[in-house]
Parts: sequence; structure tokens; C-alpha cells
Amino acid sequence: MAATSPPKQQLDDLKALKGSLSRQIGEAKKAGEDSDALILRLKAVSDEVKALQKTQKNKLNKVEDTSVSSGSTFLDLAPALASPIRNLSSKPVHHIVAAVRGAEAEAAWDQFVKNHPAATPYHFINIRRFIEQTYGHTTHYCYALSADGEILGVLPLVQLSSKLFGNFVVSVPYFNYGGLLANSQETAVRLVAAANEWRQSIGASHIELRHLQDSELELQQRRDKVTFLLPLPTAPELLWQSFRPKLRAQIRRAEREEPELTIGGSELLDEFYDVFASNMRDLGTPVYGKDFFGNLLQHLGESARLVVVKVNGKPAGCAFLMGYAEQMEIPWASTLREFNTTGINMFMYWKVLEFAISQGYKMFDFGRCSKDAGTYKFKQQWGAQPIPMHWDYCLPPGKSLPELNPNNPKFKLLIAVWQRLPVWLTRLIGPHIVKSLP
Repeated sequence: MAATSPPKQQLDDLKALKGSLSRQIGEAKKAGEDSDALILRLKAVSDEVKALQKTQKNKLNKVEDTSVSSGSTFLDLAPALASPIRNLSSKPVHHIVAAVRGAEAEAAWDQFVKNHPAATPYHFINIRRFIEQTYGHTTHYCYALSADGEILGVLPLVQLSSKLFGNFVVSVPYFNYGGLLANSQETAVRLVAAANEWRQSIGASHIELRHLQDSELELQQRRDKVTFLLPLPTAPELLWQSFRPKLRAQIRRAEREEPELTIGGSELLDEFYDVFASNMRDLGTPVYGKDFFGNLLQHLGESARLVVVKVNGKPAGCAFLMGYAEQMEIPWASTLREFNTTGINMFMYWKVLEFAISQGYKMFDFGRCSKDAGTYKFKQQWGAQPIPMHWDYCLPPGKSLPELNPNNPKFKLLIAVWQRLPVWLTRLIGPHIVKSLP
């Protein structure tokens, strides 16, 4: 099991001793033996437990909480909550560079992204390299320049095309965030217009721009997806104290299984993928290939980590963690159904939150889900707040929003069939299907 902080371990040990003494006293009384010495020992241990609990409570009250209630705002702690369009530049757009290539141009792109408050890790050039290497998709990374060569805005675009799902463009597929970043409304409008011209030239049906905050571009919009954000305090004990008793009990229940949790890199990839692929089959969802995660780890470097939880030596849960600025995100997580009764997912998420705090992150992103999904309540119970996502769409006149989601009746039969396939087969054919899904 992962290491526990010394004060908590001391308290747990005392409580265990207290329980043991109580049982010994009961057995002594039943046997007609003298239990006075045990009773005195129990009283001393009980007093020690109370004293330690009081000390911990006083310590917690003195620790400065960096959550929203202390004066910080979500905007301070979660860069992705900033508007994708900020009015910082009055310079007019001179021209649009349609294909950003070459070391100098790519470095300038990344520098702009780094300085924009709404930037996410998925806006950087290394994600384009990852997508091109992994799936070979056509990418169209364009930016707007002023007359003096200053970058005024960027827009990463990726074309997905298949016979099954159609031909369309996403900014950015596979991840929760993307969309444009601009320093003025005029820049944003010019970038969207250029993107729409490219869409028409390649015969794509639509462009999906994954913004969290409202871009106010007056495009057709979808808001049925939400993400959950949790401000993190400076110490795990503060977060633990904020949990409801039921949540703490579920975590303690899982701890009785004596799980082993490891956080690392590509050395965990095989065990991570075994759990992830099995869970995706059970959900009826085509699975990414192992190379998807391997390549992503390579391109993201130390900002990405894998998590594996074992029960009795067998991998039972897994997660992918992504850190950027002061925020950590968990875009993918899975547990095997056979371990659902153990509450191992509760243990895993708690340890991940502890890890995020220990690494100095101030905000935790639980990832997106639908408002009516079962994962909605799971994420909400941790104290996280639901934040509506604003996905904008560039569509031909008169066209309605695309319905490329699991709730579409068109895919119900495919999902049911997929759930009955052997895992080895889904691992073989899944990657060829999922590469064309956003």
C-alpha cells in the first residue's frame, strides 16, 4: 500500500490497538480472568487517541487553505477557464499562415501558447507531432500575423476521415480541450473564416472547436458536456476533512484490500493497457492502441504519468495523469469490473489527489462527461464543481449539429456487439476504428 503520512499512521495504529484491547477485555471477562490491567491500558490508549486527534485538528485549522474559499478564484487556479479570446491587441491581422512548419515558426507558436491564459497542453506543437506520428492524420495548424510579424492568434486543426464516421475537422481530437487562442475578436473571426475555407476545400462536413469557456463567436454550440474541477488545498489532510463521511468510509473499505499503487512512466504501460483495454470492451467502446499511450508519454515527457493499482498482485485499476501549469488532469481512468465491490477506484482517486497535492498542483480536473452520465455523480462526490464546456461548430448553412456520440441510436447495436467480443479481438481492431473518432 502507498505510504501514509506519519500522524495518520500513528493514529491508525492507536485505533487498531484500541480495538485489540477491547476484544481482549471481552475475552478475559468471558473466561472469568482479571481484566483491570487491560482496562487501564485501554483508557491510556483512548486518551492518547483523543490527544492526537485534537493536535491534528488544531494543526489543520492553522494551515492556510488555498481553495476558492480563501479568496482565490477558479480563474486564478484553472487557466482553461480563461476566455479563448482576450482583447489585448489592437493590431489588425495582416495575413494568415496556413501551414506552420519549421523550427522557428513552431517555436513562435509554442511561445504564444505558453503566454495565453486559456492555453492547455493540447495546444502545443508536440500534440500535432503525436497525432501525425500515431495516426497519420492531416493537420492544419494556422496562425494570424500582424504586419510586423507578431502572432495574434493560433488555431490547431486535425482532419478525421473514414467511411464509417465521415469527414470532419476537430480542434483538438482525442483530448478534452483545444480550440482557438486569440488576442482579439478580429483575430478569432479571421482564423475561423480561414479554417472554414480549408474545411470546404477538403470536403469536410463540419469543424468542432473544443472550448471550455464561451468564445462568443456566435457559432452553433453544444453544451451537453461538462468537466469537473476541484481546487486543491496545501495538504491532503485538508482535503480529507472536506469529504463526507460516506466518501471516507468508501476509501477506508478499499484500503482493507491492502492495494498497491504505483505512479510511474512507460514501465507501467503493459499493466496499464491490460486494465484499460478490458474496461473499454466492457463499456462497448473501441480502445486506443497501446502505441497511442506510449507515443503520448514520449511526447509529453515528465508532465505525464501512468498509475496502476494492484489487488493481491493483480492489476485492478489504472489512470493516465497529465500536468500543466498549476493543474493536473486525469483524462483516462479504468478499473476492472471484478473489483467493483472492493471500491478500488475510490482508493485510486484518493491517492491520485494526494499525489497531485504533493506535486504542488492547485487544481484537479476530473475530465469530461455528459450531464446524465453515471460518472457525473462519481466526480461530484469529491467536492468538484461541474463546469459546462462550450463546443463551437462551423457548419454549412442549414446544417444541424453532428450526432457522433454513444447515445446516437445508430451506434447502439454496434456497442452491444462490441461488449460481447473477446478482449484480444477488440485490442486488434479497436485502434483502427477509434483513430477516426474525435
